Amino acid sequence: MSPARLLLLLLPLLSFFLLLLRPTSAVLCHPEDKEVLLRIKSALNNPYLLASWNPDTDCCHWYCLECHYKTHRVISLFFLQDDLPGQIPSAIGDLTYLQDLTLHKLPNLTGPIPKSLTKLKYLNFLRLDWLNLSGPIPSYLGQLKNLTYLNLSFNKLTGSIPDSLSTIPGLGYVRLDRNQLTGKIPASLAKLKGNSLGLLLSHNSLSGELPATFAGVDFGQIDLSRNRLHGDASLLFGRSKSTSSIDISRNQFEFDLSKVEFNESLTWLDMNHNKIYGSIPKAMTGLELQFLNVSYNRLCGEIPVGGRLQRFDYSVYFHNRCLCGAPLDSCK
Repeated sequence: MSPARLLLLLLPLLSFFLLLLRPTSAVLCHPEDKEVLLRIKSALNNPYLLASWNPDTDCCHWYCLECHYKTHRVISLFFLQDDLPGQIPSAIGDLTYLQDLTLHKLPNLTGPIPKSLTKLKYLNFLRLDWLNLSGPIPSYLGQLKNLTYLNLSFNKLTGSIPDSLSTIPGLGYVRLDRNQLTGKIPASLAKLKGNSLGLLLSHNSLSGELPATFAGVDFGQIDLSRNRLHGDASLLFGRSKSTSSIDISRNQFEFDLSKVEFNESLTWLDMNHNKIYGSIPKAMTGLELQFLNVSYNRLCGEIPVGGRLQRFDYSVYFHNRCLCGAPLDSCK
């Protein structure tokens, strides 16, 4: 057989192997998602942060987003620490399969929380913090039935906390701190069901007493500091709970500390600047506290000796009615 005829016979086989060796150039990005992403970019005035969002390239390779490894639909969108102007683009609500939306430290992003976000039926993680959002926390966020994490901290949100948040079946972590919220804490928040419950409402203007229903809630972390709350906060404690951090500082809470039962997992306890009375119970010597502050209250009696209580300096205990013992002056 002539060399020329042999080459003709081998060409199809050679072409097949070359095809296998050639890097794939398949476009993964779903065209509907790509069109929505380009609308988002346009609404934000084509910022440099989104320079990689080139319509001639595969959107699954663009920065600030993630596609699902099988379906190639956009499931995560994250804009971090930039000067993006304007408002949250309503087009984000058209990313049908979005599970995670993070807008963090974008101080030039203003306006309300858009209702279009309620179209994100698969959303489980919503973080809109350190922006300049204003207006109320909309009740329609309760339509996000798959949400497990909500963070709206460090904004200028006003009004009350909507009851509708309690209708989200798996919501377990709620951060609304550092806003301008008013009114009472809704009793319905006792219905939060997620794992490792967290409720952070500090640095607002919330008022009234704590809901009695909170006595039956096992918060992993709760921060109610720097509000205008009053009444009995001892219901947050309990021997059977698994709470690790409680901060009720700078309110007007009033209860007898000596009657409080503590759970062993408590490592952070801040109660400064309240009207708490009674004595420090001996049981606190059994806690592995990393942080403690009971200053500026109405406590009396000797600080129990043992555990970690003497490892803190005097500032943790000072400005109480008649508290004494190390690290304060000895009792007379």
